[in-house]
Amino acid sequence: MSYCTKCLNPIEEKNNFTKELIKQIYLRDEKPWIIGYSGGKDSSALLKLVIDSLNGINKPKKKVTVVYCDTGVEIPVISRYVNQTITNLREECSTYNLPIEFKVLKPPVNDRYFVKVIGRGYPPPTNIFRWCTDRLRINPVKQITDKAKNLILLLGIRSGESIERDRTIAKHSLEEAFFLKQVNNKNIRIFSPILDYSIKDVWRTIKYVKYPLSIKDEVIGKLYKDADTECPVFREVKGQPCGKGRFGCWTCTVVRKDKAVTNMVSNGYNELEPLLNFRNWLAEYRDNPTIRCKKRRNGVIGLGPITLEGRRTILAKLKVAEKISGLKLIPKEELRQIKALWAIDQNNDKYMLVDTEANTV
Repeated sequence: MSYCTKCLNPIEEKNNFTKELIKQIYLRDEKPWIIGYSGGKDSSALLKLVIDSLNGINKPKKKVTVVYCDTGVEIPVISRYVNQTITNLREECSTYNLPIEFKVLKPPVNDRYFVKVIGRGYPPPTNIFRWCTDRLRINPVKQITDKAKNLILLLGIRSGESIERDRTIAKHSLEEAFFLKQVNNKNIRIFSPILDYSIKDVWRTIKYVKYPLSIKDEVIGKLYKDADTECPVFREVKGQPCGKGRFGCWTCTVVRKDKAVTNMVSNGYNELEPLLNFRNWLAEYRDNPTIRCKKRRNGVIGLGPITLEGRRTILAKLKVAEKISGLKLIPKEELRQIKALWAIDQNNDKYMLVDTEANTV
């Protein structure tokens, strides 16, 4: 197959090529498909192309699963958009009689952000100790992918985004075009039909591919204009799952400055300002050695968990942000688990956090 690069409407030709490719790969075997969807531009363009392609097949039978991982600390505006879009997509795909299933995944309660930070005393993530992405995003999805054999994983990976990304793509490319191998899992092959799409191609795809109607270019375009970032569901580049130029968790302290939420507050999302203030306070508070135990949980001397007093302070600050913003920031099930973990640390003779200047373990 080839597509015309000098036609009057090059994106239509390119998308026709891509949709034909998607149809061929879909029909050639029974290997299950899983699509990673984050609500960002690349995953939205990919999903549009896949749904439009399947809509062009006579009675497609092989099930396709679209997964979105809700970490519990997504930027609320983005989370609302994604969840509403998924609801609309379910209804729309049903009207097309497409075998597409949508799953919203969540981390187990013990792995959630506030349970780790406020319950267990984990320091908020840094570049050195970035514990969050695997627990909040990668592991929930692996619960599905690790059970499947000979799985095709569709991701909106594109070349040309960075030198490092291109090196990674080259390293993991397979002989078949548009296919990559998945790190540490031989049962998964990554299929990225938009691998050679530019940013302009992606936005044109979202705008000009008609179906599904649920993904609206003007809505996602405004979110990008206001925030200008996104965060992937799957680890696409080993060691760098999130960080620069992405919208993801509003609590993220891996980056020095949260540009996404800062931009959104500047653009009128006033309910996010208390969240931004909490995040900025937390980024400074975590570096205060007086609220850290002097031993780690494994007994090694060094900065250990946040003390119970420190954790209570964080929870109090969070509740203030919740009240001012009017947003639900921490569910009851997480609060229950936090209190249970506090009780263990207070009453366990072998491991007791003492809220004193000694901060012993």
